[in-house]
Formats: sequence, C-alpha cells, structure tokens
Amino acid sequence: MSCDSSPAGRRVAAAENEAVVRRIFDAFARKEGLALRGLFADDAMWTVPGRGVMAGVYRGPQEIFRFLARLPKETGGTYSSELLDVLASGERAAALYRARGTRHGRTLELDQVLLFRIEQGLVREVLALPSDPEAFESFWARSV
Repeated sequence: MSCDSSPAGRRVAAAENEAVVRRIFDAFARKEGLALRGLFADDAMWTVPGRGVMAGVYRGPQEIFRFLARLPKETGGTYSSELLDVLASGERAAALYRARGTRHGRTLELDQVLLFRIEQGLVREVLALPSDPEAFESFWARSV
C-alpha cells in the first residue's frame, strides 16, 4: 500500500483497516481461527491489562491465536464478543464491542474497546480496554 496522504488515500487506508478489524471479529464469531492467518504481523502484540487469567502481553501470531482460543475454554464455550462499532484511520482502528460469558458462577457483560495499530494491512498492536475494569478483573480473577 502506498503512503498516499491525500484525503482519498487516507479514506482507502481507513476502510481497509476497518475491514481488517471486522474480519477478526467475524472469524472469532464463526470460530474459524484459520481465517485469522495473514492478519497479524510476525511481531504483533496483544495486551490485556490486569492480573486475571487472561491478562498479559501476547507476542506474535501463535501466542495471539492461543490467547483467543483460550477465551471459550476458560468460559465453557460461553464467551462471545458482539461488535458494535469500528472507527478507523489510516494507521489505527478502535473496535467497540460487548463481551459476554460465564465463568465459575460469575457473569460478564460489558463493553470493551480494542485499540489497533495496523500497518500495511497487518495488525501490529492491540490494546484491550474494558469499560469497567473492576468487573473485568472480577470475572477473570485467578482464584475462585
């Protein structure tokens, strides 16, 4: 992709970045992990804040895929993410989604934001930001 800084070039890049984010959510919803291949840079990094079982920094596509595959395992298959909106620019995207699931008698239903840095069609960085950090921490707590 060229570094076209014209308004039309920025709109194209923004639309491409939005499409990447939508493909990630679609693949996750369809439980098609293979559809994620080719969307993450070799040095991609996905950061989940907190101290819970899912917290951490996941580096590279393989660690990221293992992290995403662990979400339904940790919740007995109940975890889901409903994409509500995507805002995108030429280098970044933000996905607003509703996370739902049950785990150890606890229920999660909260909005979260994923902040993406995308370069040349590949995800480089993702940062998860829960709207209610305390509820997020409680749901993913290591001890039951």
